[in-house]
Amino acid sequence: MTILAQEENVGLFDNKILDQFEIPIGGWVDQMVDWIDLNMGWLLDIIRWPFAFLLDNVVDNFIASISWVWVCLAFFVIGSLVRNVKIGAFAAVALAMCGLLGTNYWEETARTIGMILVAVMLCALVGIPLGVLCGRFDGVWQVVRPTLDAMQVVHAFVYMLPIIFFFSFGVVPGTMVTMIFALPPLIRLTNLGIRQVPEDVVEASRAYGAPELRVLMDVQLPLARPAIMTGLNQTLLLAISMIGIAAIMGAGGLGLLVFRAVSNLDIALAASAGLALFLVAVVLDRISQPEADDGLNMFTRIKMAWAHRKDPEVLLATAEANKAAADAEEEKKKESGAYASVRPQEQQIMFAAAGAAVIAALSTFLTWGSNAGHASSYARRDDEVLDTLQGVGSDGLAASGGSWFGVFVLVGALMVLASVGYSMYKPGEGPRWFSPDGAMMSAGLAFGGAIGFHWMQVKPTVAAAAEASNGELSGFSTGIGAYLGLIAALGMLVACALWVRIAPFSPLRPMKPVIGYGRLFGGVVAFLLVVIALFSGWSFDRRADTVLTPELQAELDEVRRQVDEGELAAAIGAQNIQNIQNRAQASELIIIDGISEDGSRLGWLSLALSAVGLGLLLPAAGVMGINDRKQWGWSTFSAAAGWAAMAVAGGWVISILRVADAKFVSGAGSFLVLVAGFFLFASNRGVLNEFRRKKVYADDPGDDILIDATDAALAASGNENPATLGDEMVVTQ
Repeated sequence: MTILAQEENVGLFDNKILDQFEIPIGGWVDQMVDWIDLNMGWLLDIIRWPFAFLLDNVVDNFIASISWVWVCLAFFVIGSLVRNVKIGAFAAVALAMCGLLGTNYWEETARTIGMILVAVMLCALVGIPLGVLCGRFDGVWQVVRPTLDAMQVVHAFVYMLPIIFFFSFGVVPGTMVTMIFALPPLIRLTNLGIRQVPEDVVEASRAYGAPELRVLMDVQLPLARPAIMTGLNQTLLLAISMIGIAAIMGAGGLGLLVFRAVSNLDIALAASAGLALFLVAVVLDRISQPEADDGLNMFTRIKMAWAHRKDPEVLLATAEANKAAADAEEEKKKESGAYASVRPQEQQIMFAAAGAAVIAALSTFLTWGSNAGHASSYARRDDEVLDTLQGVGSDGLAASGGSWFGVFVLVGALMVLASVGYSMYKPGEGPRWFSPDGAMMSAGLAFGGAIGFHWMQVKPTVAAAAEASNGELSGFSTGIGAYLGLIAALGMLVACALWVRIAPFSPLRPMKPVIGYGRLFGGVVAFLLVVIALFSGWSFDRRADTVLTPELQAELDEVRRQVDEGELAAAIGAQNIQNIQNRAQASELIIIDGISEDGSRLGWLSLALSAVGLGLLLPAAGVMGINDRKQWGWSTFSAAAGWAAMAVAGGWVISILRVADAKFVSGAGSFLVLVAGFFLFASNRGVLNEFRRKKVYADDPGDDILIDATDAALAASGNENPATLGDEMVVTQ
């Protein structure tokens, strides 16, 4: 026998010599995997059982099987109890948005929530007890620590392969991989929390005769709670970030929809699934987020969780520092005085705004339209045929009446009432946006809904049908409620503008005396988006009776004639008719833009509102002069214009969505206006967040006199920043 190396005479410095000393690691692992699969099936079944049991009962038989309403309500309650009502309301609205994307998206949303909750639940069942053992026994920690290091250093794809081999593809192995990836921070932080409990406290409890179980349950675990909760939050963040990898393993959920969209280059599916996945991630993050981290967004915190997987102790120290800073800031606020009281002039304007809001709210229950639908006639045939609704009136909330234009009027009015109520009885202490600037934006929302309803053109076919009836039918008629709603919304807008003008608000800190070019850029981008939206589609119509050309209609008539005369079997004729309609829907598409005579023409109104918002943004950014107080006022007005634009586009989109079938949808033009309106609001949000109601010293007499005197001094000096007036008794927060 001859040796191959001797025949080839491979030298030491030749790379081929490595093949002669190849270490068969892959073969060894393959042999072990085969042996485990053949002889340890009972152990694999034990490992698989808790995952399968929880996924079947928690996900499939519970979350995915109950109504979306109960899921949203449950998250509202959980968010309100764990955090606050604001977080609870956001969670409910965000999950409802996932459901409004479609039934399929809601089902996958429920599965995604269930998968993440099961993974975090199992991490808690394993990680917290193991972390406690590591914290109490050094020997256990010395064994577990290298394992955790390996779990965090090795890429998830490495241990994903044997899991796939042992457990195949599906939701169970996907959840296993998610758990393995997300478990280490919880163990590390639980161990750290137990070890950081002061030793003298532990020894004192033992000296009083407490057994070890009481020491653990009554002393160590309560004091280690902040560290454990931080570990749970980090585990949740890492579990969220693994949804995409779990989808590759066939785990289902929204990650699978995103993966399918990328594989098929399906832009529509990618956008919808990506939005739903983002909303689910934000909801879970907000509910589990520590109070001290409220200033950090989800992406930043996920990035920090990834960066500190091996040393999550850094995150705990940061959270403690943030909490200490927040406590110090809160204590400083308590010592800084009381909020300025409501003066008579401000009170009169607030009453005027509240009165207009009440009228606007009541107007939505009156008649907004008669004889035909307004927005609904564009998408629903029953609202377009005049004899269907002849003589029938619809209120501001009905689909054939005001629809979501009326809903925005009602919501804006209620928000203004809430702002007036909080400012009247607890000035400066209510929710941040229940204040004069928040009321102004709410009035903008109501005004946008009201003027959008009036501006929207009656569908031309409805008007044509009325003319062709020779007076037998009446065209669409605007009701008294719509006129009253517009007048009341305009009254709210004026009253809230006056309220902003005289409200005793000041910045938390001196603003930089520079022109906000970044804000101007955002406003210009918003305006350009609306210009593009003018010529973009506001409606896409593929309904069979709409897209049939005269040629295709002639084919349909011929098929029907053949069926009637017996030349063609009825079943074959029905199939031919369906084929012709499918061909029409595939090849023909009616697109109507925002300025077309055949459409709603809401594009022009959107352009006007965005132009007003951009014009108001010029003084708000300091182009007309640097003055903190005036810049805040102009920023409020510009943001209100953005909300009005969003109400116009949102009223059209949701009103169409409310009644249309799958063949008629709102277009990208309305979506661009929604984005533009948000850009206008976002360009002003930074300034709005910096302003709060003024504070006065609680132990000084005559607070109102001091405020009036300071305002007079501000007016006389031409400077509305009290920080520059010297040692006045009025101080900013």
